[in-house]
Amino acid sequence: METSALLLLEGLTFGYDESPLFDNLDLDFLEGSLVLLRGKNGAGKTTLCDILTGVLKADLRRCLWRDKEIKQEDLRLLVAYASQEPEFFPALSGMENLHLLQLLSNETPSYREWGLSGVDLERKQVGNYSGGMRQKLWIAAHLATSREFVILDEPFTHLDDETAGQIARMLHIDPRTRLLVSHQIPEGIEFSDVIDLIGEEEE
Repeated sequence: METSALLLLEGLTFGYDESPLFDNLDLDFLEGSLVLLRGKNGAGKTTLCDILTGVLKADLRRCLWRDKEIKQEDLRLLVAYASQEPEFFPALSGMENLHLLQLLSNETPSYREWGLSGVDLERKQVGNYSGGMRQKLWIAAHLATSREFVILDEPFTHLDDETAGQIARMLHIDPRTRLLVSHQIPEGIEFSDVIDLIGEEEE
């Protein structure tokens, strides 16, 4: 049985200062697929993620979600995006930050299913977390949402091998459509597809 596309973008064109970064690009993300996005710094990986989440507006012929035409800005309500840098309020505890994310996304996920519990989560300010704990909290918060397309930008940064393996296993069993942007790929991850962006210069 052929898998259908969850998201289809046709004729995607975007650039800065009249210099095209993407020119007439067609992308489709199949239901339940795990896709790797890779490329040099400056190739446009983060820009493409911002377009896929409705943060940036590109020129498009069509934007389809399950074969139905939608506006680009509607993607903000459909796609979960864990950006490369965790964005928390440092003076608040981990749980207080998670409650704010819950309000913003209008969801009530169970974070404890992802191993996020204990005194550190309830009482410790996020500003005093290690880089690895902040990263784990950020990734788990986005994986715990009910949105059907999840984008993770460099999710394994600051993580030890054990935690990176735990995140990799979460990704492997997750039935949703997933886009992974990463230079670090733990063992055991198999991708349905790979998107290669060619950049002219390193940042």
